[in-house]
Amino acid sequence: MRGRINVNRIMQDLLNVGIDSIGFYAPRFYIELAELAKARNVSPNKFEEGLLLKELRFADINEDVISLGFHAARIALQRGKINSKEIDGVFVGTETETYAAKSISNIFTELLDISPNCLTQDIMNTCASGTLAILDAISLVELGVVTKALVIITDIATYEKNSKGEPTQGAGAVALVISKNPRIASFSRSFGKVSGNVDDFFRLKGEKNAQVFGKYSVKSYLNLQMQAYENLEKQVGDINADYFIFHGPYARLPLKLMYKLISKNWIYRIEKKISKYTRFPKPKTLDRIFSKISILPDFIVDKLAEYTSNSEEMESMKMRLRDVIKNTVLPQLHIPMYFGNMYSASLWAQLQYLLESSLKPNDIVYFGSYGSGATCISGLIKINEKYTEILQNPPTVRDIMKDKIKKSIQEYEEIKLNISHPALTWVKIQSTSTLPGYSLAYCDEGCLLSPIQGIDYCPKGHSGRNLLIFPSSAKLESVLKPFDNHDLSPLKNGYVLVNGEPGIGVKLEFELRRTYSSKEEGGETRGLLNWIPIYNEHS
Repeated sequence: MRGRINVNRIMQDLLNVGIDSIGFYAPRFYIELAELAKARNVSPNKFEEGLLLKELRFADINEDVISLGFHAARIALQRGKINSKEIDGVFVGTETETYAAKSISNIFTELLDISPNCLTQDIMNTCASGTLAILDAISLVELGVVTKALVIITDIATYEKNSKGEPTQGAGAVALVISKNPRIASFSRSFGKVSGNVDDFFRLKGEKNAQVFGKYSVKSYLNLQMQAYENLEKQVGDINADYFIFHGPYARLPLKLMYKLISKNWIYRIEKKISKYTRFPKPKTLDRIFSKISILPDFIVDKLAEYTSNSEEMESMKMRLRDVIKNTVLPQLHIPMYFGNMYSASLWAQLQYLLESSLKPNDIVYFGSYGSGATCISGLIKINEKYTEILQNPPTVRDIMKDKIKKSIQEYEEIKLNISHPALTWVKIQSTSTLPGYSLAYCDEGCLLSPIQGIDYCPKGHSGRNLLIFPSSAKLESVLKPFDNHDLSPLKNGYVLVNGEPGIGVKLEFELRRTYSSKEEGGETRGLLNWIPIYNEHS
């Protein structure tokens, strides 16, 4: 048996509510941090060994949190074989604004064909938004107000060029179906909680890029994470989880937190702590970066020396403690290492990675969710017996990790500054999908229309209602012409947009991208935002 919290106590504290399905998605574009370091006249070691970062994902110009969240939600529903009409609660956690005064959870209900008899809510609380959305969903499912909830956690992190935050940018989305009798994992009833007014990170209204205060922000993160851990420990007793996942702005920071946790909360009962873990096999898939850093820093070794003066016992403890850190903390840090900071999605993408690679039935996972400003929520998750039934269905996190398109630093900068624009082409496609397609209605000018009877017409006054069905996968049949300006009229004639210029017969996959219908003074900021299917070549 591996490490355990007091098993009887956590079983008594366990909710019959949890994760019934889960899906992850990230944009395909990425840059290598070594190349960014060179472009910024910084030593690559600063990013690779200092921050433990190798790559970052970033969104295309017309790709936003709706695009990413839709994809993750679709994956979660398909993996769990869940009919979207079964969902009667949609909760969105994000800190990346789409509208300043319009719920984006309502947008997802239409795009995913969810029942209109549905409760919707957006939660914005920096990087804790996703966790708070999950807590709201858990509460309402437990009360019976909602039967089955879809939680979509979607974010895009952006910082100024040449800023300290630039290498930690990232983008991604996680979707979880929360229900009673969950197949994947159940939540403990107890949560650690701490909040306070801290100016460690902010983005002013209307600004795209966030600002962060370096060492001060790190201290805030470590301080509140420790307090949330101790608050939970007061409720459930000694915590010896099988895995520890923490919000990861960059991969080094959760490791720093684990060191602090060991130094402050473990060290004087270290023998009891590590004796609860049998010797783990060394992970075969740990990135080579981890072999270049000191897994056990000097200050931890010094603390161990306070516990014992026996050199043989000391070496044994050091070796065991290295094993514990390598196996309980490091594997999931591949997520921030290869995707960057996905804000509220970071923590839950790490959980999915562990579910697909390391976790076993009855394992206990501790999580520490941090949101700048600041709030921290800690909790416990127990892995259920049937979790592999869902997770054997693709795509996995590793699939998405491999599905990527490298961009040069110049291309990245042009996309970041909206200088570059996607090359789109109108084409005819033939469905190859065995799954139901997606039904969307557009006016004659290309505005997305409401499905609700009586108000299912264009609020801008444009004529026409064109109900169109888009397959989730297809092959390219013929080419019409390049996309010209904002003319979306080919939609109603059966054409769709495809990225680039793929050849006839190429396999395509359905995605959603932001657009707007007609030119107005000031562009899309004066009009409604719309999302339109764009097909990408399927790898």
